[in-house]
Amino acid sequence: MPAAQALGADLGKSVMAIAYGEQWMNMAQPFWALPALAIAGLGVRDIMGYCITALLFSGVIFVIGLTLF
Repeated sequence: MPAAQALGADLGKSVMAIAYGEQWMNMAQPFWALPALAIAGLGVRDIMGYCITALLFSGVIFVIGLTLF
């Protein structure tokens, strides 16, 4: 946020940009799923294909939404 203030950028848009970036990385690197995978006896390889597919589809929807609005 200090960088956004120094550049004179809109703080609301800066906060949303940070949140979008964090959400995108949480879909690419599913650290949130590690406890559930351990309980289920699965590995990260078992769900990475699904995570990447969701990442790509949501990325397309996200870019279209940002472009139109």
